Amino acid sequence: MKHSYFFKAADLSGAIHSGQRTGGNKEDVIQELRDEGLFLLTITESKNKKPVNKKVKKTEIMVFTRQLAGLLSSGLQIDQAMGLVAELLSKTYLAQVALDLKKMVQEGTSFSQALEHYEGLFGKIYINLVKAGEKSGLLSQILQQLASTLEEEIELQRELINSLIYPALVTLVSGIATFVMLRVVVPSFADLFIRSGQELPTLTRLILGFSKNIPYLGLFLILAIIGFTFWFVLGLQSKAGRMAWDRFQLSLPLIGPLRLRLNMASFARMLSLMLQSGVQLLEGISILKGTMTNMVLTDLLDQAEMEVRKGGSLTHCFAQHQDVPVLVKQMVGIGEETGNLDEMLAHLAHFYEMETRSEIKNLLSLLGPILILFLTGLVFLIAVAVLLPIINAPFFD
Repeated sequence: MKHSYFFKAADLSGAIHSGQRTGGNKEDVIQELRDEGLFLLTITESKNKKPVNKKVKKTEIMVFTRQLAGLLSSGLQIDQAMGLVAELLSKTYLAQVALDLKKMVQEGTSFSQALEHYEGLFGKIYINLVKAGEKSGLLSQILQQLASTLEEEIELQRELINSLIYPALVTLVSGIATFVMLRVVVPSFADLFIRSGQELPTLTRLILGFSKNIPYLGLFLILAIIGFTFWFVLGLQSKAGRMAWDRFQLSLPLIGPLRLRLNMASFARMLSLMLQSGVQLLEGISILKGTMTNMVLTDLLDQAEMEVRKGGSLTHCFAQHQDVPVLVKQMVGIGEETGNLDEMLAHLAHFYEMETRSEIKNLLSLLGPILILFLTGLVFLIAVAVLLPIINAPFFD
């Protein structure tokens, strides 16, 4: 658990520095200050409790970032900007966060160090980009880029949700219709068929049997889902199980390549932004490694970090992995050779995002008609099973 400390220290020129630092204990903070060439004068532990990081929508984070960037670019100091942002956000949780950040900054803490108190809210990438912006003096520009990146992610997510609404409604309505037919319509004809004493067609007998056993099949399905979920969660607890699952996801037809390209686009976009902000390649890879949701890609970045640490290149590391798309290998190679890796990664991210968005739209546009055909066919099959005995009844002869 990290603790927060207020400090006052002097450098070799005699200038006084004060602020707030976080660390596992006081000795860690003192050593950190010594490593920076500062001579400690006073240090006291902050008694403020670390705030609870509530869940906040990505849209709210984007608005917060956009507003703050605009205020800073107009020439306001960070504490003044935070005060205005708190007023603009009114009575939301982020308004309370902004006021707390303003208080910490006024007490001498840097903005990035203040954000560390809300790491669960903003994330490591956000905080490290802010830290890079403070060092380079380009904080407002970095925040503008962060806001734009968040806006693109939100837009992509909104498009996906909107595209899924129609297939979901088709599935829901058709599912309800199928259930009503099996539990209400089919049983009402069952007694008629039994009284007629005629031999029923195979299809009709199958549908009647299925209709009769739906409660038992439903119970079996629920128990099977619970058992599978329990087994699946236990399997994911081990590294080998998690790795196998993540590799399986990437191997799925259609879905696997899409997931890989989305992850690669996110990696390229964030690393490009970090490099443009002045973050070193090794540090950027180390930060992004902890944000990957797929262990196959986490393992890849682990190896990339070791390669770069030894003086190697991303190109050499990526070339040894079949999981990395050819385009990524080529763009990274060109970027490292020409010295504009950040630009190449930005182009790569944009291309993959546009391509993936187009492919997802095409797939989802096909999903609706396919579902309609399948579910209509299912309803038609049930209707045929009910009508066959009636058509074959003696009074139709």
